[in-house]
Amino acid sequence: MYRFLAIPTAAVLALAPAAALAGAVFTFSEVDGNVVMTSSGSVDTRLLVQQSHPSGWGGAGIEENGSHDIMGGTTVGSVNVAFGFHAGTNFSAWASANGPWTASNFSVSTITGTKGFATYIYDNGQKPGLGVNSADIVDGIWTPDQSWTWNNASFASLNMIAGTYTVTDAGTGEFLTIQVGAAGPTTVPEPVSMTLLGAGLLGLGLTRGLRRRPV
Repeated sequence: MYRFLAIPTAAVLALAPAAALAGAVFTFSEVDGNVVMTSSGSVDTRLLVQQSHPSGWGGAGIEENGSHDIMGGTTVGSVNVAFGFHAGTNFSAWASANGPWTASNFSVSTITGTKGFATYIYDNGQKPGLGVNSADIVDGIWTPDQSWTWNNASFASLNMIAGTYTVTDAGTGEFLTIQVGAAGPTTVPEPVSMTLLGAGLLGLGLTRGLRRRPV
């Protein structure tokens, strides 16, 4: 007779590392009668497509350009290199018809941080992407640090529409998110790696034993 050790599915999945997705998040919040933007996350620029023409953004604020809703801040730091998304990327989240805002606004009251950026590239017009300063890229990674405040403002006065607006690279998963208001529930993909499980383990089955012992 043999005893078989059952392997819980959760235990097997724990062996597989989660996918290493990275992205920058620009969060707009209503705070004490003001609108505040904070930035977080990071982008691996090596996983995007470097452009020959850097973004020519000037100033700090948001823009609805008739095609896409974009943003940027260069009053505290310049932009001299730009990165685009791979072919097949869905840009609809930033489309002007349903994007995070319906009008441009460059009347930011207070700006902190030193890293200039813009969320577009030149590609037959302004398309979603990332313009930064090459000096702010460390081992391929760019991390935003700017924070803005519009005094005596609200989402309504800035023509902002609450929601989560994300453009995710079709090839690598790098993303840029514009978050207006609180984020809703987030679904996290299960960290399954079929390569790590291997054909041998799959052949045994999750309910069969890795070891057998005579009784």
